[in-house]
Amino acid sequence: MYFGNEGVIGILNGLMIDCVKSCQSDKVTFEITVADDNNFVLGIITQHDLKFFWQKFSLDTEEFDFNDYLPKGLKIVSASFEIKFVDNSKSEICFSFDKNIIVNTAVDYLKLLEKTLQFALLNRNSEVVTTDKRQKYLMQNYCHFPQGVFYLFDRALAESLGKPEFKLMIDLAIGNNTYQIGLAYRTDWFPKPNVISFANDVNTVCGGSLVEGVLDGLISACRSYVKDNGSTNFKISRKKFANGLILVCAVRGPDFKYGGNWKQTLEDVLVKEEAKRLVSKSALDFFRNQKEKAAKFLSRFDTTQWSSGIY
Repeated sequence: MYFGNEGVIGILNGLMIDCVKSCQSDKVTFEITVADDNNFVLGIITQHDLKFFWQKFSLDTEEFDFNDYLPKGLKIVSASFEIKFVDNSKSEICFSFDKNIIVNTAVDYLKLLEKTLQFALLNRNSEVVTTDKRQKYLMQNYCHFPQGVFYLFDRALAESLGKPEFKLMIDLAIGNNTYQIGLAYRTDWFPKPNVISFANDVNTVCGGSLVEGVLDGLISACRSYVKDNGSTNFKISRKKFANGLILVCAVRGPDFKYGGNWKQTLEDVLVKEEAKRLVSKSALDFFRNQKEKAAKFLSRFDTTQWSSGIY
């Protein structure tokens, strides 16, 4: 039974993702407890009906749904497994593994914490409490980011050189997709881009549709603004959008398609179109309302200011 290369951590994270999908809402509190190297508890606190989630653990049916492989598989490879209903809003999944099937069950707590941090960032209404009882002193952490990935964006801005004068923050839903897009440029022109992107719970480290759509939208806005102002000495080229770029973005929606060798590149035409439309409108509004900042930003495309060897 394959659970992914993160072992127990991947299982715990996958169960939280499955629970949110079953609830069709991320307004859930999770309590992860590592009691020892082979005893784990995932507490779930929510007002949502979890009947569809509990059905995923059933072994009574011969039908196999790939989306349900994790709950069923966990039950199969467990030496002990129990679902406890503590009260009307809280339940617990308690399990330990069959060591003949999964030998190494020792959890690296810091790696577990990294995973729960990412989960909480991408599921902004969720709260996650992690507890490690294996140490001499109890280790416990609480993760909750109601601002979502804008937490990462704000941190990137704070760590950048200078104060970015061009900044957009978009937090909107279009149809079935919800977008968070934080876009800014450093005041110096030459640093490498800082790009972080997510699609549902996947860190799309190779970018793809969302990142491409954001850049297409910004290019479209720049060209429209320059044209509206009758400027003829501007050359809007895609390669000049990389220097100084700070982009943190995420999209949530129905299951997306991923490509690339590691399936970490988002491939979704609709996401690309929607992101382009959102960013184009927001950027154009910014340029029209902040003409001095627009002129400073667009100066990188002004051919009269180009010097040999700089661009």
